[in-house]
Amino acid sequence: MSYATRISATLPTELSRFLDDYQKRHGLDTRSAALAEAVRALQTSELEAAYRDLGTAQAEGLELYPADNADGLEQP
Repeated sequence: MSYATRISATLPTELSRFLDDYQKRHGLDTRSAALAEAVRALQTSELEAAYRDLGTAQAEGLELYPADNADGLEQP
């Protein structure tokens, strides 16, 4: 079962027009569907940036997890 949360958003006129145009061009039933696609794209962008940052840190040889990390695992 999928749940949804109702929100209210106020957008500048040009963004509202873009959202409406996007909805029509992509055959989406509602503004909510268009807005959900926009938020998913933003989420994907953030995740891609996090992976890029992780890759950069690894390439630079940065220690991502300190040896004294209190992770609860005992060293042999």
